[in-house]
Amino acid sequence: MYDMHNLRDMDLRDEHWQKLRPLLLGGDNDPGASGRDNRLFLRAVLWVVSRRTKWSAPPPAFGRWQTSYVRFMRWNQADVWRQMAQQMSEEGELLEMLNAIVAFGDGYTQRAAQRRVNKYNKTAYNAMLSAAVPPRRGVSGEEKANTDGNWIWQLTHK
Repeated sequence: MYDMHNLRDMDLRDEHWQKLRPLLLGGDNDPGASGRDNRLFLRAVLWVVSRRTKWSAPPPAFGRWQTSYVRFMRWNQADVWRQMAQQMSEEGELLEMLNAIVAFGDGYTQRAAQRRVNKYNKTAYNAMLSAAVPPRRGVSGEEKANTDGNWIWQLTHK
């Protein structure tokens, strides 16, 4: 298993690439859009996962970070990483790298689910508050001026 020290050494070696290449989406022979460089994309993902860093942190050599991030998230939502890990169950080191990617993706999924719950709770709480508190009458500029210094106005306009 990769410990935190060895995670930094994760890189896609040639033997790993030859095993993963047929499993990847967006190849030259696949219908629809194709990824420019699947190997570069995988290396970018491994770089981010191994360092537990932000997606905007990889060096420019990996290409646009936004492209890698969006593609990672799409593959994560489609469970591509987990499927690749299951197909590589006999490959020790490669399986560990893929499992690290799966765990990283699961973290994103859990945080997104928690944000949805928080947003729902906030909306429900605000709806409850607005239903419980009667609407306040707006105060015009003239009334505001009268309330500041006129105690008679305050007594007669409740």
